[in-house]
Order: sequence, then structure tokens, then C-alpha cells
Amino acid sequence: MEVSEKCAWCDAPKVPGPVCPECGADYAKASAIKQHGRATAAAPQPAPAAAPAAGFSMEVVSSATGGIEDPKLEKTLRCWALPAMLTGAFTIQLTGFGAALQRIVLGMPVHELGHATVAWFCGYNAIPTVWKTITANERGLAATVLVFAGIVALYNYGRRTLRSGWRVFAAGLLILQLTGTFLVGERTADELIVFGGDAGGMVLATLLMGSFYFGSDTQLYRGGLRWGFLFIGAAAFADMFMTWWRALGDRLAVPYGLTGGEPTDAFKLINYHTWSWEQLIARHVAVGVICLVVLFVLYVWGLRQANRLLEVHAKQETSEP
Repeated sequence: MEVSEKCAWCDAPKVPGPVCPECGADYAKASAIKQHGRATAAAPQPAPAAAPAAGFSMEVVSSATGGIEDPKLEKTLRCWALPAMLTGAFTIQLTGFGAALQRIVLGMPVHELGHATVAWFCGYNAIPTVWKTITANERGLAATVLVFAGIVALYNYGRRTLRSGWRVFAAGLLILQLTGTFLVGERTADELIVFGGDAGGMVLATLLMGSFYFGSDTQLYRGGLRWGFLFIGAAAFADMFMTWWRALGDRLAVPYGLTGGEPTDAFKLINYHTWSWEQLIARHVAVGVICLVVLFVLYVWGLRQANRLLEVHAKQETSEP
């Protein structure tokens, strides 16, 4: 049907717009009345969707649940993976079968990394090796700059992804670095670095295990690194924690003396930094217990996140036609 170029009421030439400026008639209704004797109701036009701001997404995906394709499987894994790994690691320690291998391959690297991490946060350059951490006698610039750069990168990641948790974590790390580098004296720093072997190692092992509940939208989850970190963290934690747990009832369990001609950490803390045996054992056990409490909190939180994801997934399935 040919569309007329004139208004159906007054025959005035049509102009852009829905209403005739000459008679005030609605072009569509006037044409419908003229052709059919009545006006037909026009279907309401959907309002155009608001255009998102350029370079900015309003959808924020949780780092704990984003990218998870099978919520039911994820909940099962979060329920059993951490307890199973810790049970296996502690079983090795209790039975003694494979305990030496557990310490050499998994426990000692995390132990030495604990020394190095504390040294870096205190401003000392340090290189962890398999059996020894080489630490500078004086504070250096390289460690301070690299740690600060890593903290800034972590903060920027949280800012770009709109995740306040990472920014808070980065701020906490910055406070630790500033305190360790500028407020802690050299003797206290050396004491913390020595204590950071098993104590810092247990903290790092806890972080490795806790990473199982984060990064599901990254390669950490998709590439299976979460399983490797969980395995290493559980084995290293059990190795270090059980040493001091046994020492509560038997001081002979403490690695005291010389190893390869070098004094052990326990020897240094008792003889160089004047710790008592009770302080030595109690402080290491306290760090381990705190780490276990943190792990339990992460475990419960991870299950709650998985349950929420299941609820969202169920609602999506019921709303689909």
C-alpha cells in the first residue's frame, strides 16, 4: 500500500514527526480512520536500553564464584577437598610413612620461603634455596621496591575489577611492609626472619590452601593450579605444625642444634635472642592454631559462596522458558 505524502485530515504536506502542524491530527490515527473507519491501537515500543558508559561495566563478578560452570560440583569440591588434603597430610605425619619425603620436597621449600618473605617485608634482600635462605646483613633497596611494586599491582587489580577485598588486603600488606622496613630495628628484624621459617611457612601454607576458594574466573581455577597449591600447602603445613605440636609434650621433638654445621632456627632463637623453651614452642603452636582457625573461616565462607551460587543457578533455570 502506497503511503500518502499528505495528511489524511487536511491534505497538508507531511512534515517529520507524528502530528500534523496544520490540523493537529495524528498522522497514523488519521490514516487508519480514513482507511478502516477506526484507529487501531499501536503496539507499545520498548524503551531503548540505556547505553553503558564507555569502558565501564556495571556487572561485577565475584572472584570466588565467577567462571564456575558446574555449581553442584564446585560445592562438592569445596566441601571435601580441603579436609581430605589436610587429613592425608596429617596422616603421613602421624604414621611416619613418607614424612621425610614430605618435609624435603614440600615442607622445606615453603619453610625457606617463609624466611625470605619476612626478610623482604623487613627491607632485606633474600634468596630462598632448598635448604638455606641467603639473607643480606643490611637492608637493601631491591627488596623494598619489588615488594612495594607487587602491592601496588595487587591494589590496581582490585580497583580494576571492583573488588574491595583485594584493595583491603593490599593495604594491609603495605602497612606490614612500612612497619617492617622503617619501624622495626635490625635485631628485631633478624629475630622475625628466624622465626619466619616455620611460623611464616605456616602462614604461607595457609594462603596456598586458602587460594582454593578464590580466582575461579582466572587461570588459577581453569588450569588446575588451585589443586597444586592446596596439595603443597596442606603437606607443608602439616609438616611444620606437627613438629611443634609434638614438642608440647616432648622437647626432643624440637629441631635444636646444628644442621650441616649451621645452627638451627630454634638454636638461634634460644641462644641469640634469649627465648625460653616455653616461648619457643608456645609461639609456634599459637601461629599454627591461628592458621587453622583462619582456614576454618575460609572453609565456611567458601561453602556459603557455593550455596549462593547454587541458588542463583536454580533461579536462572526456573526462569528460563
